[in-house]
Amino acid sequence: MSDARVRAAIEQMEAWLDSPEWVPEAQFLAEWKAGFDAALTQAEKAPGWPDMMIRAHAAGERLLERSLVLEKELNRLRLEIQAQERGNRALKGYGATVR
Repeated sequence: MSDARVRAAIEQMEAWLDSPEWVPEAQFLAEWKAGFDAALTQAEKAPGWPDMMIRAHAAGERLLERSLVLEKELNRLRLEIQAQERGNRALKGYGATVR
């Protein structure tokens, strides 16, 4: 088997990471990784292999960075929602109505 499937998987991940709208989802990433791992086991590891692995590792780092940014934003939103819920409970406790 050629390295074409590995290269295609790396290029697909790079394209997703280049899209600001793309949000990684756990199930989707698990399916992509299973296909990538299968391609890795069947690859010939031709002369361009080290460069391809550098690209793969760089894409992995970018994915980790994107995931950390999304996690930070999710945590910020959770805190904001919790603060709003506390505020709503306080208003309710004072007998005020929330609109």
